[in-house]
Amino acid sequence: MHGQIAQLIGSTAPADQQTVADVFGQKFQSMGSWRAFLRIQLAGNVSSALMAPAAGWKVQSFHALYIACWIHHPVEKGSFMINLGNLSVVQRKVIEAAYKKHCSGRKSSHLSGSGRSASKGWDFLNGYRELLVQYETTQGRSYLFLKAEGHTTGISGIGPHMKSWRHKKKHGVGLEASPALHALAAASPAVEARAAENFAKGYGKLLKDVLKLKGKLVTVRDMVKALFDTAGYTLYPPTFAMTASNEQIGNALLRYCADASHVGAGGLKYRAGEAITQDMINDLRTVAQSLQSDGDVHLRRVYREIRVNSVDVDQSLATFYASPGD
Repeated sequence: MHGQIAQLIGSTAPADQQTVADVFGQKFQSMGSWRAFLRIQLAGNVSSALMAPAAGWKVQSFHALYIACWIHHPVEKGSFMINLGNLSVVQRKVIEAAYKKHCSGRKSSHLSGSGRSASKGWDFLNGYRELLVQYETTQGRSYLFLKAEGHTTGISGIGPHMKSWRHKKKHGVGLEASPALHALAAASPAVEARAAENFAKGYGKLLKDVLKLKGKLVTVRDMVKALFDTAGYTLYPPTFAMTASNEQIGNALLRYCADASHVGAGGLKYRAGEAITQDMINDLRTVAQSLQSDGDVHLRRVYREIRVNSVDVDQSLATFYASPGD
């Protein structure tokens, strides 16, 4: 995390060099090639890139933003949302126009569904053929949404994409796109296995079937309020889910999971009868950990997407740039 992936990329150990060859595209086989690409395409860092004028944007700009986010928080299956709230209205319009101009139209099952493809020249992670880009607004704040996909939505990718979609509907996660990246995420705490905004199977059923919350933009705060009301869990005041920090909500959600898993004299409590299943509790524990990791902030996250600020990513880039390796 936070630029430390440079230790793997810059390593001279044969096993590490093989991992780099297996995980990353041909343009990203050495620290020198990473630095060169990012410094050119980002004009130094993410804060500078987001301030670029209209003429400074191209499809590689979106590639570089994703790669910078990935350096900050490496992930196998995940989505990044770059906070644009600190930019002027004029600059946000520049980014929105660039996203429409340089990324081709495509269907999307994520968030608002306003997907665009930055697949042209995309060669960062082996096995991932598409970079999905969306300009999103949640609770009045603008974000640039970036997600690597295993398949495009063009003619050649329709079959594989639908196969992965059906697998995700059944199991809660898509098909494995890169065995090498999957193995790295399983073996190393430096790469998170999954951190996405699309709901896991148990969590999705909790929203739809138990809490009667519909849509892909339901926030965790909406879920917690409905959950505590439905389960009769009165340990926290009614306004808690909307006013507490993410870390406080994460702590409360873990406490709920513990209390809802405790078998007392009358059996399990706070399960809305038997409607709230163990799979749902397991998914709630996972999202609680993401909330705790957010810290003392007030974010309205949708699920487990990685929300980032440019300043934080820039700090990770500085660590990455300063790391040894050619």
